[in-house]
Amino acid sequence: MYDSFNEIFNQGYVLTRTMNSIMEKRQEIGNFFRKTDFDEVVFVACGSSYWASMSACMTLQEMIKKPCTMVKSGDIVMNPQFYQKKFRKPLILAPSRSGSTSETMSALRLLKETYASKVFALVEYEQAPILSYADFVIDLPWVNEISVCQTRSFSCLYLSMVLIAAILGEDEALIADLKRYTEGFDGHSANAGNLIQVIMDDFKDWDALVALGNGSQYGVVVEGAYINIEMAQLPAHYYSTLEWRHGPIVISDSSYLVVLTAGSRIARELEEKMAADTRKTGARVFSISGMDDFVQKDYSIALGWEARPETVALFSVMVMQGIAYYQAVHRKLNPDKPGNLVSWIEI
Repeated sequence: MYDSFNEIFNQGYVLTRTMNSIMEKRQEIGNFFRKTDFDEVVFVACGSSYWASMSACMTLQEMIKKPCTMVKSGDIVMNPQFYQKKFRKPLILAPSRSGSTSETMSALRLLKETYASKVFALVEYEQAPILSYADFVIDLPWVNEISVCQTRSFSCLYLSMVLIAAILGEDEALIADLKRYTEGFDGHSANAGNLIQVIMDDFKDWDALVALGNGSQYGVVVEGAYINIEMAQLPAHYYSTLEWRHGPIVISDSSYLVVLTAGSRIARELEEKMAADTRKTGARVFSISGMDDFVQKDYSIALGWEARPETVALFSVMVMQGIAYYQAVHRKLNPDKPGNLVSWIEI
């Protein structure tokens, strides 16, 4: 048994602790946003934290009714002249597992110096360098992994940002939906683990993966592909659901498992058509949804209720982490320490 198994399939208690911690800070979070003068929120992050930001950004914009964008830390570092002119009064939201990644530190320094921006940081390592730039901090030290790849830490960063958005938008229904998932996590995790093992036994020839999703789920879907590249060293691709049909589907054949994270009901007919087209190529489709009513699939897993897209995304990334874990073991790789990866990058 590897540490990453526990960090993926038993992450329910850290999700619950994270949710409780964010909700305890509800008033402080609201006060900070109300008292800060800003005209847009800019997420600054790299690696997995960036992909979590991509999804959370869309939810936050919907909630606060102000523009929200995300920028890779490295892009700011490599194009400083552009970013010194791009914004007017940004509030910076900086999620980071380590709080030490040099690209993010450099990016925050430039934005603070240029715009005198306030920085709202989410960090998981204590006494991290990012704290020197932060005006408000959410610290989550209990979510750190022993293994190298982000699994439960990614889930908790994403959960935190979605909860912050829900708090600011006073969306009690989304808060309740996320709570329902975290409280029932052990059952969802057990179902996912069992199904993944069935897929591994039933579909022995698959050796490449495509992750599809859209809207507020897309960044999380990208991370699902990334964890399979990192942990299982598996050829994996990621596309917005409809973009898959615009060329990339040409690579699809019987060696592919295509994981489709289903969004809102509005998109279901289009998702079903895309899944049907994919199955015609010989690939097998694995749907992840709220209700278990997705038709054009070979395998499916569902939460069992009409869950919000953000909740389905949180569920989906755990399932994708589980796929990566079992593929790594199948390939006789160490899922805790894949290749020459390290927990944070210094350039």
